[in-house]
Amino acid sequence: MKAILFDLDGTLIDSAQDIALALRKTLRELGMEDRMPDDVRNFIGGGVRALLERILGEDFREEMVELFRSYYMESPVVYTKPYEGIPQTIMELRRRGIKLAVVTNKLEELSVEILKRLSLLEYFDIVVGGDTFAEKKPSPVPVSKTLVVLGVEPEEALMVGDTEADILAGRGAGTKVALALWGYVGDRAVEPDFILHRPAELVSLASRVSGVL
Repeated sequence: MKAILFDLDGTLIDSAQDIALALRKTLRELGMEDRMPDDVRNFIGGGVRALLERILGEDFREEMVELFRSYYMESPVVYTKPYEGIPQTIMELRRRGIKLAVVTNKLEELSVEILKRLSLLEYFDIVVGGDTFAEKKPSPVPVSKTLVVLGVEPEEALMVGDTEADILAGRGAGTKVALALWGYVGDRAVEPDFILHRPAELVSLASRVSGVL
């Protein structure tokens, strides 16, 4: 295996509380605070627009996206932290010479800032956001273009994420896919190639999957 591509929210970092803070402020300003879900984790995945559409349904309006982003950009790392074992795992993967990338639907600039504040940015060769390319997950485009930048073939790479969008994006791009059960895992119609219970399992998977890919 030459490269591992990671989703961000629910895979590398637990950002649910900060997302919930921005969502509550957004709904309060819109006079819709009663629409605040008990657990925002059930609605994360696919980006801001998807989050608001799931929660507001027919009441969703496009201008709400920028309102949410403005609140979130103010305080993106109040409670956000890496999942237990993530820093050690990515350091070990880098030590083994594996190229690492982030492919998220969160804005690229915001993703870079969060990773920087959490002292994780230095371990990644590239950070791809939902606005980096013309399409975002579940489209395979961001995964495929990331592999081109890394100079790695799809069969030499693994996509790791916690949602169906990650599975579809990786599979569409021709990579193997691993599902991170520690994240915001929801219903899915497509099954991954591998299931991970802890980040540390990626190290042994990277070693043995070379013969599978």
